[in-house]
Amino acid sequence: MDLGKRIFPIAFKIRWMMIALAILSLCLIAKENIAKPEIYVPLIIIITYNIVAYFLHKKIQEFRTYYFETILDIFFVTSLIHSTGLIASPFYLFYFLILIFASCYYKAKNALIISIGICLIYLVLFVFQENKVEWIPHLLVRLPLFVAMACMSSVLVFETKLCEAELEDERQRAKMLQPQLQSTLYELNFEAKRLQELCNISLKLGEDIPFKKRLDYILDEICHFLKTDLNILFFLNPETGRLEVQTKLPIPIPSFKIGEGFLGEIVKNGKSVIINDIYIKDEPSYNLFKDLKLCSIICVPLDTQGLIFCGQYTKKRFGEREQVFLELVGKILILTMKNDKLNEEINRLSIADEETALFAYSYFKQKLKEELARSMRILRPLSLMVIKLEIPPQLMEIQKIGLIINSQTRADDMVTYNDGYFYILALRTGRDKIMVLAERIKREIETKTGYLPVIGISGYPSAITDHIELLRAANSALASAFKHRDRIVISE
Repeated sequence: MDLGKRIFPIAFKIRWMMIALAILSLCLIAKENIAKPEIYVPLIIIITYNIVAYFLHKKIQEFRTYYFETILDIFFVTSLIHSTGLIASPFYLFYFLILIFASCYYKAKNALIISIGICLIYLVLFVFQENKVEWIPHLLVRLPLFVAMACMSSVLVFETKLCEAELEDERQRAKMLQPQLQSTLYELNFEAKRLQELCNISLKLGEDIPFKKRLDYILDEICHFLKTDLNILFFLNPETGRLEVQTKLPIPIPSFKIGEGFLGEIVKNGKSVIINDIYIKDEPSYNLFKDLKLCSIICVPLDTQGLIFCGQYTKKRFGEREQVFLELVGKILILTMKNDKLNEEINRLSIADEETALFAYSYFKQKLKEELARSMRILRPLSLMVIKLEIPPQLMEIQKIGLIINSQTRADDMVTYNDGYFYILALRTGRDKIMVLAERIKREIETKTGYLPVIGISGYPSAITDHIELLRAANSALASAFKHRDRIVISE
């Protein structure tokens, strides 16, 4: 849009401001009997024009209109100056506004001509000024200012138009880049959605839920992301050595070995396969998919552990993005399965002590903490027994004593050995029952091994607040038993 056309409505509003300032000033000046009645004629003319221009401004934005406005504004300001003291009038400042708008409307040469015209008009006004000598310095300052204002405004308008041209070039360049940006935005949205789906799958697979539910969740996420009609997971059955379907299907699909048939070859080769139109394939190996009434399929192997199969009843173009998504899902699933196996092995190793065949001490301490918290929550009794032999036993004897202690405790009680001490956690056992159990264990160890055990006992309910204090109380009772030569001491 042309700068002049944009300035036109602004000039319209500025003119109202000039009219308002003129009326206000004339009201004040009239009290000093300076204003002349003839000022009201141009005032009425310019008010009338501004009202008409308000309704017709969209139709009259032409250069001849700009010239007419400039002449009208100069006439109005000159009349205002003539009626309010000539050179002494402060309304000469309105000439600056006229020059600014002229710089926007016209070329620099025309704006300069208008500024010279204003200077000539101002000189004519000076001729009618009384006390000319007194006002000569003001005249010599104001005339160059008019020309300077026109020049400076023209330079600024020129710079503005240059910037405007650069912005227009940038706009055209941005318009040309818009399709590419839209394509990039689509890709980013797709990637964001894919990452979100993968994140959801990772979080869900990390939960402690049955394996079958994990598979169902993965299939739901694949269906939600790819919008496919049929999604199948095949997994290797270690017992049969065949890949079997893990989901319900409209028709049964037979299991297959790695390297057997179309799907078996995919697992064997370890490469994903995309077929966007199954009906152009004549090989018998594709009849299974035709029986399922599928048109497009994508298959992604899970190492040698399984296969992800997705199909569409209508023709659909699967691409690299869908393939990468399924491959990432497959990697997450394989890592989850391996992680489950590692956790099982870690749990097995962390619970049992290989040398003594008793519970590992670290696992025992964790269970002690959990069971004490549960007992304190439901107000259920619990006892902890610490046993130390006066003569340190050998490994074979430790295993034998462990078996003796286990034979005297219940199935849900726990026994461990650590650094010369046997620990027994007796659930639902109060002071009376734990003393009976301690006497029985002491007697069995003495009878069957010849070792003399010393026993310290602590328990809940008591003043203890956590499992650390419970252990400390049991060890304190054991130390007291050694000190006073008692065989069994229970903490208070």
